[in-house]
Amino acid sequence: MSFYQYPDWTQSIRNLYWYLRQFRSFDSVKIRKHYRRIALEKKRLQSEGVDAKLVRLLCRHMVNLKNKHAAERFWNAHLQKLQKSIF
Repeated sequence: MSFYQYPDWTQSIRNLYWYLRQFRSFDSVKIRKHYRRIALEKKRLQSEGVDAKLVRLLCRHMVNLKNKHAAERFWNAHLQKLQKSIF
């Protein structure tokens, strides 16, 4: 597998998902709070013009980093978007 560098716009949402993965299952208040923060960040990214499909695929990938199919789908969509913007 090749190693890719995440786009700059993903930093804040990756940070939120990292904290979400670190919470224990009995910290339901903190988990809900972070899901609300993630929802706000997703809205902010979409209002700034980031493709909604890319945001959705990134979130799906960040929930479970071991899910190879979600990672492939995100990177394929991201690379297609980059190729379209070049040509």
